[in-house]
Amino acid sequence: MVQSKDYILYVDDDLNNLEIFKVLLEDEFNIIIESSTSVAFETLKEFPFKVLIADQRMPEETGLAFIERITPLYPDLIKIVFTAHLDHEAAIKAVNQGGIYRYIMKPWNTQEIKITLFNAIREYNLRVENKNLLNELKQKNMALVRAYNQLKESENKFYGVFANSSDGIGIFKNKTLIDANPTFYSFFEQNIKEKNNLEGLDDFIQSRYPVLANKTKSESRDPEGKFTEMELPFDNKKKYVELNTSEIKFSGDSATVLLIRDITERKLMDQRILEAIIKTQEEDQRKYACELHDGLGPILSTLKMYIEWISDPNNTINKEKITQQTIQGINDAINIVKEIANNLSPHILQRFGVVNAVQSYIDSIKVTSKIEFVVSSNFNSRLPSNIEIVLYRIILECINNTIKHANATKVVIKFKLIDKKLVIYFSDNGKGFDVNSVLTKSSGMGLFNMHNRMKLVGGDIQIKSNIGTGTDIELNLIVHNEQ
Repeated sequence: MVQSKDYILYVDDDLNNLEIFKVLLEDEFNIIIESSTSVAFETLKEFPFKVLIADQRMPEETGLAFIERITPLYPDLIKIVFTAHLDHEAAIKAVNQGGIYRYIMKPWNTQEIKITLFNAIREYNLRVENKNLLNELKQKNMALVRAYNQLKESENKFYGVFANSSDGIGIFKNKTLIDANPTFYSFFEQNIKEKNNLEGLDDFIQSRYPVLANKTKSESRDPEGKFTEMELPFDNKKKYVELNTSEIKFSGDSATVLLIRDITERKLMDQRILEAIIKTQEEDQRKYACELHDGLGPILSTLKMYIEWISDPNNTINKEKITQQTIQGINDAINIVKEIANNLSPHILQRFGVVNAVQSYIDSIKVTSKIEFVVSSNFNSRLPSNIEIVLYRIILECINNTIKHANATKVVIKFKLIDKKLVIYFSDNGKGFDVNSVLTKSSGMGLFNMHNRMKLVGGDIQIKSNIGTGTDIELNLIVHNEQ
């Protein structure tokens, strides 16, 4: 492999000197010549020069002035000055202050110049190598400082974690407790002020919870390091814990770390969550029962009434119209079944809102009903869909109960918005019933559902009725977000 030649820049206003220098030395070096310091300054940027030779007497700028100007930019460059007029003071100043490697008189000797240049290049290489070594040493020293600081930080973190861990940490040697953090003490109801009383705590564990000390034996440890769940008796209560053990080096000897984690609250929370899940499932079942009873029930009752009208030969009402109403009712029932299956609100509510939906339902049944319905409202806003469906189904339940049981001739429904309170009045002039008696029977499921539904949306319901006096029902709801 051919070794590349080192770059040398020679600056001199004498073109003959430049050409002779280049011809004599270009076999050993990459010689670049320039006759102007301004051009030479730009040339320095183009090649990796190791040596600069500058003639002292140049019209544009002296060699020393040029070298002084470029030294801050090229501090490692070896500088040599050629001159035909020896100025001892200038030479001394150049060597001492200007960083000049050599001060050579003209005419120069070719062999001497070659030796000087080889030495200058060696000096450059040594400077660069020393500089790199110093930088490398500096980097290594900085790395050592960082490693030391990280080690100290890790040590501080370890002791911080050990002292402040929410898990109890006990260190055992041959089943004997040799160190423990405050959480470990407090878990066993030991006073933290006695944290140096390891012997007392160890005796307490050995006598009352030997299973923990035995857990630190190698044959009883989990090879995969998994947590073991355990129940520990504490006077009149029980604590649930998770245990984990691992081997460490402690003061040069083998020891075992016992990690104990109190999971009593988590266990109790799991129980509460399980109870909540069961309760939610039961509520969902009740919800679907209510959906079927309150949503589909009234329509099916109406359909039954339509069919009875059609099958009655003595009925003079327009059977074709009743048939159309029956078909419409069947379609409505199909839609409601679909909506229940998809957990959606009845489509009529989505289109019209609760007041118009109630009026629409009444219009669909009043043809076959002997009851006079009167509906009035000063409430024209929309409510959240979950509230609208609750109110709609409660009102339909009231209407259905009146049709089936009350033998009423008139029903009045009023929607009144009073400030931020929506009050819905429902009354009929039917035969009435004993409210308490009905609620205690299985037939009172509808009333029970009304109470639950209103409670779910933050409202309340009052039912007043006595045998022979008709029924009055009042729904009250604070309207927070009108739409």
